[in-house]
Amino acid sequence: MNKKIIIQLLLFIILLGIILSVFFIYFSEEKSQKKTNLETDKIINTETKIDSETGTLIKDINYSFSDKSGNYYELFSEFGKVDIQNSNKMFMTNVKALIYLKDSPPIKIVSKYAIYNKIDHETNFFENVELTHLIHKTTSENLDISFNDNKASMYKNIVYNKPGTKLTADRLEIDLITKNTKIFMDNNSEKIKIINYK
Repeated sequence: MNKKIIIQLLLFIILLGIILSVFFIYFSEEKSQKKTNLETDKIINTETKIDSETGTLIKDINYSFSDKSGNYYELFSEFGKVDIQNSNKMFMTNVKALIYLKDSPPIKIVSKYAIYNKIDHETNFFENVELTHLIHKTTSENLDISFNDNKASMYKNIVYNKPGTKLTADRLEIDLITKNTKIFMDNNSEKIKIINYK
């Protein structure tokens, strides 16, 4: 009788050990997976500066359209998210855009981030913005493109370079139809700084 009780007790302890092992291994893996998911979300949100309430992450985004005047616009980004509050808006990271104006070489734009409106194609580039056209290169913190107004506006810490010349100003505006460019200061009492190199 004692032998039978001892065997049953041993079997019960072994069974209990197996159940506890499975329980701890399962919950340890689940906890580790949750931690990994949280860390991944944190990396994505830190890298993209996108609110956690925005939509699903999309990789390798490409938008393009052309207008009646024959101008063509292409927009690429490494990844982005659709804004849940406004599904027409896309928050993008590591962005590149090409504007092919009729009878003109393309304008290239790169930036760390951008917000793109899928309805009117308005794009707001920000952080480490760089615009190049032929021998002209301009950097700033912000660049807004409005195809409704046919205008591109650069502002905040503008530095314009072309061979032999460097210029700093507050704002640069480009008419996308006529290709006319204005560079000016927000405060009329301040002057644009121009440095000419020999």
